[in-house]
Amino acid sequence: MDTASVPVRPSPGARVQGTREAGAPLCLLALATSGEWCSVGVYRHRDGIGESDCLSERLGNAQSERILAMVREASANAGVALDQFDAVAFDAGPGAFTGLRIGCAVAQGLGLALGRPLIAIDAPAALAWQRVRGSSAPAAWVLVASDARIDELYVAMYRIEAVAHDAGSGGGCTFPLPLARPLIAPRVLPRQRFAEALEALWPGREVAAGEVLLAGNAWRRLGLLAEWAAHHGVAPVPAPGEDESYVRADALAELAHRSWCEGAVLAPAEASPRYVRDKIALDRDEQRALRERRTAGGGRP
Repeated sequence: MDTASVPVRPSPGARVQGTREAGAPLCLLALATSGEWCSVGVYRHRDGIGESDCLSERLGNAQSERILAMVREASANAGVALDQFDAVAFDAGPGAFTGLRIGCAVAQGLGLALGRPLIAIDAPAALAWQRVRGSSAPAAWVLVASDARIDELYVAMYRIEAVAHDAGSGGGCTFPLPLARPLIAPRVLPRQRFAEALEALWPGREVAAGEVLLAGNAWRRLGLLAEWAAHHGVAPVPAPGEDESYVRADALAELAHRSWCEGAVLAPAEASPRYVRDKIALDRDEQRALRERRTAGGGRP
């Protein structure tokens, strides 16, 4: 029996390890629920070749009504039974509170029922990898900005490249896998004067603003492109549209493959969303101030 196919049955609260055997086949179920879209993916890798099937729907607050059916559909479409998955990867956030809780809870339930470990992946890292994956660049700096509502943004920056996992003497994956190295950890920034706030966090002169790829839905939705270009004195650069800026489960699973090779897996009882703020609504005075800023800005968020 292949090492990657051996069921892992962790005790509550125990940390479990992914396989480190070089070239071992792998099958992952991935759930992405941090935004308006619900995405479920099946990822399989054998002999250095990966393939994935992804099912995505724009569900908003109705994710809880469809996600389990989407899991069944994605599994059936890929011809993979639930007990064939080696682990369940989930979108840990940051993102919508309700969506994150739904995704984490479903991942925990599946992990407990199947006796499988979980893999938590940051939503901005998946968005950054999607941006590089869809470009011709072998590696890139990617700045992610997503709409966090209440006049705020979720922001993060990564260096993305596909490199082999160096497992040393412990064995591991000898083929290229996406690596997301954080340069700015996920955080919340205010929509107003965001370029100035971001400048204080900039990783250094070696990262030129004009060479950075942009990912996330805030660039177009909140009209950040012109402001970004003017602040840095660069020509406006492309940014993904609404249908390209949600977390896709197949990209999430590809990042999760590296986590699996590195043994960065969790027992279901250990899993939790990664919140970067603890406030989801404005009080009356804050709502009034927000309306005044939007009016002064000509109606722009």
